[in-house]
Amino acid sequence: MALEQRTLTLLSPMLACTMRLRGMAWLVLPLFLLSGCASDNTRSDTWIDFSQIKDDEVMVLGKISIIPTVIGQDLKQETDTFEPFADERALLWLSAEAGETGERLGLLADWDDAFYFAVPRQTMRLLGLERAFEEDDELVYIPLLLPEIMKFLIRADDKAIYIGNLRLYIDEFDQIVALEVVDEYEAAQKAFQRRFGTTIRPRVSLLAPEFYFH
Repeated sequence: MALEQRTLTLLSPMLACTMRLRGMAWLVLPLFLLSGCASDNTRSDTWIDFSQIKDDEVMVLGKISIIPTVIGQDLKQETDTFEPFADERALLWLSAEAGETGERLGLLADWDDAFYFAVPRQTMRLLGLERAFEEDDELVYIPLLLPEIMKFLIRADDKAIYIGNLRLYIDEFDQIVALEVVDEYEAAQKAFQRRFGTTIRPRVSLLAPEFYFH
């Protein structure tokens, strides 16, 4: 059984804007050509079975969720007085290459729901996030600054991996004030088996700050 891992990271004021990550990404879905600035190599969660996944790809399952917070002194306090990012989606920018100039892959997921994506079978870095919402029948994107680059490992023999629940603490100014990665593998595995069957068992490879791997 995989050990639970929870990674808590506070926001650094020195972070550069994720807008500068827009280097060498390429376009795949015509839908996004007319729907805002995050129209690069973007995929939505549409997988039905493993026959759709290429030989050099692996399925990644996980979740990205929000906890609304208010900041008092140095304490993080949960609150239910507001709902950040209601009726929005999350865009996760991944890259298999070091630096910020390589090809990027955008994964469009629903907040607080499990996601399933096919990605190249290479160790991946989570470079940044964006909020996605509809405005005048077009998708609009707003950068959401991560405290730091995250990473998850993919092995050559992996068929499916579980990267955890990336839980974001969002303040009343729509900023990430902290994050943690929570291992919810048991529930995630059951949901995976209901959707894809029991032939393949996802391996746990939780997201972690990139510096953990050095």
